[in-house]
Amino acid sequence: MQKVAIMTCFSEFMPGYSLTGIVTDQWRMLKEHGHEVDVFVNENFTDKTHKIPEGMSIKKLVPFAHLKDYGSVNQLIPEHNTVVAKTTDMLRRELPNYQIVFTHDWIFTGWNLPYCLGMKAAIPEFPNVKFFHWVHSTPSGAKDWWYIRDFGTNSKIAWPTDINRTFVAERYNGWNSDVKVIPHIKDIRTYARLSDETCSILSKYPNLMRADIVQLLPASVDRLEAKRLDMVIKIFAGFKNAGKNVCLFVAAQWATGKDQLEVVEKYRKMATDVGLEDKKNIIFSSDIDKKYRVGLPHHMIYELFLISNLFIFPTREESFGLVVPEAALTGNFLVLNRNLYNQIEITAHNALYFEFGSHEVNFTASDAYYNEVSKVIMARIRDNEMFKTQTYCRQRYNYDYLYATVYAPLMSEAQHKK
Repeated sequence: MQKVAIMTCFSEFMPGYSLTGIVTDQWRMLKEHGHEVDVFVNENFTDKTHKIPEGMSIKKLVPFAHLKDYGSVNQLIPEHNTVVAKTTDMLRRELPNYQIVFTHDWIFTGWNLPYCLGMKAAIPEFPNVKFFHWVHSTPSGAKDWWYIRDFGTNSKIAWPTDINRTFVAERYNGWNSDVKVIPHIKDIRTYARLSDETCSILSKYPNLMRADIVQLLPASVDRLEAKRLDMVIKIFAGFKNAGKNVCLFVAAQWATGKDQLEVVEKYRKMATDVGLEDKKNIIFSSDIDKKYRVGLPHHMIYELFLISNLFIFPTREESFGLVVPEAALTGNFLVLNRNLYNQIEITAHNALYFEFGSHEVNFTASDAYYNEVSKVIMARIRDNEMFKTQTYCRQRYNYDYLYATVYAPLMSEAQHKK
C-alpha cells in the first residue's frame, strides 16, 4: 500500500469548517483501506480547543506565517519569501517518505500562495511522487500562478464534479486530462456518527450499504408471524427477480432459546427457497453475535433505520405500531396494510397501502399477488425523488465505493504511468 500525505494549512481542527470534514473523511477512507496516512498542519497547530480524530497522525511542519490574500505573485512580501523557502526545505525533507500527496487549496487561494510557490519549487526534485491538488471553490477570474503545467507532469488538479471539469482546466491553462474528478466523501457512518457496533455490522454485511432496496424489520421472534415476515420476504423476492439488489435486515428480538432459533431458521429457509441469498439479501440479527439475541439496543435500531430506505409493514394486528413513525422519521418510504385501518390513521393517508388482511379481514393471496405488489412499489419509488436521492448518496458517496471506483484506480494509475 502507498504511503500518503495530506497537506493542509490547518491551525486547529474546527468542526464547523467544511474542509475539516473533507480531510477527515479522506484520511479515514485511506486508513480504512490499508494506507499509512499523515496529515500535515501548521507548525503552530493546537488541539486544545478542538480534538483531532482518534488515531490521526498529525505532522506540525507547515511553516507559520501571517498570511494575506494575494492577487499576484509579484505582490509577495519579503517575509513570505522566507516562508516559500521554508516550505521548499520542509518538502525536500518529507516528500521522499511518500508516494501520493493530496494538497488542499495550496494551488488555489491567494492566502496559500507562499506554500504554493514553495511546493512548486520542490516538486521537480521528486518525479516519483504523485500529487493531486484539491481546488475547493470555483476558480473564477485569473491568477498568475494558475498554470497546472508549472507543477510538473506528476501533478493533477482534483475537482469534485465532471460538469465543471473543462472550466477548471481552462482556468489553470490546462486540458481536461489535467483535472481528475474525485467526488467528495459523505458517508452516512461518519456524517451520522454511527456507533462502532453498527459500523461493525455494516462492515460484516456490506450489502446494507450497496443494495438498491434496504429494509429494517424489528420484531420479537414470537411476533414474526403476526408481522407477516413471510409477505415481506415474498415482496423482496419480487424486487430481486426484477433485477434489484436487495437487503432485508430482520432485527429478530428475543431469539434466546432453541424454539426461537428454530423460528428464525424457518424464515431463513423460506427466504432462500424464493431466491434471497442468506447474509446478503436477508440478514438476521441473531446471527451476528449472541449478545444481540436478546435484541439490538435502541440506538442501533435507529441507526439501521437511517441506512434503510423502505419499510414494508403488512402486520395483521397493532394497537398503534410505534415502528411506523420511527421508520418515517428516519426517511423510509412506507408500505402499509390497508386492512388495518389504524395504520392509515396514524400516517394520515400518506403512505402506499395494499390489501394484506388483518385480525378482522380474512385474506389469502397467491405468490403472483406479492409479485404484483413488488412491481407497484418499484414504480412508486422510481418516481420518488427523495427515495432515489437518499439511495444514490448512500451507495455512491460512501468511502468504500469511492475508494474502490475512484481513489484506488487513480492512485494506481499515477504510480504506474510512465
